[in-house]
Amino acid sequence: MADIWYWPYELVPRRPLSAIAAAGPRRGALIRVDAGFADVHPWPELGDAPLDEQIVRLSRGVTTPLTAASLRFAAIDAAARRAGRSVFEGLMIPPSHWPGADPPAGFDTVKLKSIDRIPDHVRLRIDFNATLTPDEFVRIAATLPRERIDFIEDPCPYEAKTWRDLRDRTGLRLALDRGNGDEDVDVLVVKPAVQEIPPSRAEIVVTSYMDHPLGQLCAAYAAASAGITTTCGLVTHVLYESDPFIERMQVDGARLIPPSGTGFGFDDLLEALPWRRI
Repeated sequence: MADIWYWPYELVPRRPLSAIAAAGPRRGALIRVDAGFADVHPWPELGDAPLDEQIVRLSRGVTTPLTAASLRFAAIDAAARRAGRSVFEGLMIPPSHWPGADPPAGFDTVKLKSIDRIPDHVRLRIDFNATLTPDEFVRIAATLPRERIDFIEDPCPYEAKTWRDLRDRTGLRLALDRGNGDEDVDVLVVKPAVQEIPPSRAEIVVTSYMDHPLGQLCAAYAAASAGITTTCGLVTHVLYESDPFIERMQVDGARLIPPSGTGFGFDDLLEALPWRRI
């Protein structure tokens, strides 16, 4: 394995990120492999090894789904940087939903992690993070503005028969996060930070891992290069307090606009970081 360098960072959430997200700043690390850069942003709440363990394993040449994906993206970034071009050259990033109940103009769909506040006049994607029982979900579903609901993500732990019954009882589309493409679901929510986009009969919605802007752009690249055109979840830098990388992120309407530069961008910011060898 080539020499790997890393730079640890923290992202400070503007508000709680989900029902299962731990409070406080989120820890991650950017990595540098030869000329390429990528992000490692674990979610221990979702079963990922903590950051320190991810880095130690990587130093021993052992990868996790998260770091294996990071190394793939770093190789893509390196090739583009050596060629002096952006990875987004010739690609169109799909539009995104807004992460929260306060969508600015230009967004016609929101993703909610709570139903405490439901905005008017937009399509709704609601993620319960598998925290409900089937009966609880049926009761809650009856109170929702069903005519505006695009889908419900992970209402309860996935089990094919249970989910088929819930679709019949509620009439709502159900989305499964981090599925492999074979499940009998309406929508697969795919996070390129930990998985490749699978072939599937279901609608594919690509989302970031609520990670560093560099990781966010990796997800955007995965969606664009796979030809995904459905509304995705790629605008997540807005969940965090600003920093030099977040300041470079732009949105046109509901579509993420990549920063200038080669590879995934941020050329000068990445070169200026105090990298440590793993």
